[in-house]
Amino acid sequence: MADIVHASRRELTAEEVLDVVERGGRVVIELSLLGATMRVVIRERDGTYYCDTPMKLLTHETGEALARCLERYRLVSADGVDRTESTEPTTANA
Repeated sequence: MADIVHASRRELTAEEVLDVVERGGRVVIELSLLGATMRVVIRERDGTYYCDTPMKLLTHETGEALARCLERYRLVSADGVDRTESTEPTTANA
């Protein structure tokens, strides 16, 4: 049976996600959006990489394209450290 890795948003790097899916496993990333918990499932089948979201199925032909997508939607971190709080926009008093 394939591995299923559960992670929080920005807990893993794109490389770690790709390592799991290229070995036949799946990565389930949980995130909160507008007060609701969502699950995004990342997997690979027959050379196509899938990113299943509750709203849309995204497909990619290469691991590099999947990695760019994961980074664009901020589902992974650059170094495996959750940086959710430090990347939130801040306002300065003028």
